[in-house]
Amino acid sequence: MPLIIYLMLKSKIPYAILGLLLSFVTMAADNSIINDGQTTNLSGGTYTARVTAPKAVVYSDENMLSPLGYIANGKAIVVGNPRRMNRDLVPIVVYGRIGYIEIKDIRYEDTSAEDYSVKRGAPREHNIDAIIQKPEEALSENNSFYFSLHTYAAGNEIKNAFLVIDNADESNFTGFQAQFIHRKEMSRVFWGAAIDYSSISSLNMKLAYWMLSPTLGYTPIKNKLFLIDLYASLDLAVNTEFEITTNYQSEPTGLVYGVQLDSRIVFFPEAKYHLTGGVGLRKYKVSGLQTLKDLNDIPFEGITGISSLQLFLGVGMEFD
Repeated sequence: MPLIIYLMLKSKIPYAILGLLLSFVTMAADNSIINDGQTTNLSGGTYTARVTAPKAVVYSDENMLSPLGYIANGKAIVVGNPRRMNRDLVPIVVYGRIGYIEIKDIRYEDTSAEDYSVKRGAPREHNIDAIIQKPEEALSENNSFYFSLHTYAAGNEIKNAFLVIDNADESNFTGFQAQFIHRKEMSRVFWGAAIDYSSISSLNMKLAYWMLSPTLGYTPIKNKLFLIDLYASLDLAVNTEFEITTNYQSEPTGLVYGVQLDSRIVFFPEAKYHLTGGVGLRKYKVSGLQTLKDLNDIPFEGITGISSLQLFLGVGMEFD
């Protein structure tokens, strides 16, 4: 069927024929629809419906991967029968194309309402400029908050510093991250920022830093059960603590900066609250700590960088 639609579009067949195509593509589905819990049989394979959702998304494909825009609440539309591939979708003709809208976002009109609309010349094809709108980007909408706990390896340089100075076998950073995300409506792109805290410590020694992390990402997979986020951030330490509590008058001041690449799975993305988890890569440069001193004030090679895989688990929340 997609091939037929493609050929018709390429050959510029009049839109009136595409209106008839809406009836044709629904022949494979049942001629019955669910209306307030009852089955109503209507002839012709096309039905008048009204949008009940605040913003009913129209998709260009049955996998719901490519949204075209949305139809506002209360708009009257003409739709076909539910699809066999996805019974949650019904087809709609918009701007000479077959699109798909979720059945939960519409309410079927009764037969008399349909007849009245037909007599008034209700079109089988709608003007896309009149009913489908590209949403304006509102920063107060489509926002998410994520809180996660993470751990990642500190690396050989930090492990050696703890061993030489405090005779401690410490090798992993632990910490948390608070992240705010704005997801662009009708798009898989998102952006945001995070505050990140990581630390590693022993009895007499501690290395910790607060990171500010602007973030840009993309969501390649999204369905009702889960979504996958891929994102990157530029990390800059706004505060670095390097403390040695024995035999030291002062500690050197370090600066940590670099990049973070992460992949995250978010369960129940359409709910208000989510469960999340993921893996990532941190790759940081460290300046100001290249040379350290042991308990006898003898210098040795210090910390120049951190590069490690990380694991994290957390929760998310949607808010407008």
